[in-house]
Parts: sequence; structure tokens; C-alpha cells
Amino acid sequence: MFAQTLKKGSLLGLHKGTVTLNPNVTMDQFKKYYFANYVPEFCKLFKVNLVEVNGVRGADVKKSDNDMAILFIFEPKSRDKYFEADGKLNKLGTDLFAKLQPFTDGLAKLGKFTSTYTDWEIQ
Repeated sequence: MFAQTLKKGSLLGLHKGTVTLNPNVTMDQFKKYYFANYVPEFCKLFKVNLVEVNGVRGADVKKSDNDMAILFIFEPKSRDKYFEADGKLNKLGTDLFAKLQPFTDGLAKLGKFTSTYTDWEIQ
């Protein structure tokens, strides 16, 4: 993050949650697929950067091996191209998620990431 400048109005979305693994799947297998397949396609379609983060102190500290957190980094106002103010997908976002379906299906074979999020805007 030090080499990257965040512009005023950029949006940081912190998604934290738990991965529920399917039988005989490891967290390592889930993460490898997620970050090597799903994330690059998601980033390409939604014009966003995603990085894995890990809570080490405070309220959001990682409590189990199946906890996972992702930081979404959107350019100013770009999130609004795909999502409504309430966080639900708009028409364009829905269309892009349809293109992501093969990667979502691949991920579902390994498990499911259930998360909550907070969006933070750079002031």
C-alpha cells in the first residue's frame, strides 16, 4: 500500500467472514483457487483491486483458520457503476456477475465465503 496512492474519494471495502469448506477441501486449496482464478476475473470485470488482509489486533482479529478478509480498492465513484447505495447489484453488476458464474461455480466446489463488509471512503 505504501507505493500506491489512494485518491480522495477512493473506496475501500473491507469484507470479513468465514469460509465453510466442502468435505475433503483444505483452506489452502480454497484460497489458491480464490486468488488465482476468481479474484483476477472479478478484478478484470469490476475494475477493482482486491487484496487479502489479516486482522492481527483489535476487534477484527483473525479468530480461526477459516476466517478470511478481503480489501476491495475502488477508484473514486467506480463502485457506483456496479452497485446501488444499499450494496445490491445494479443491472451492469448483475450482468458482470453472470460472466463470473463459471468461476463462482468452481469456487462452490471447494466451499463458500460468507462475509460482512464496511465501505470506507478516502477523505
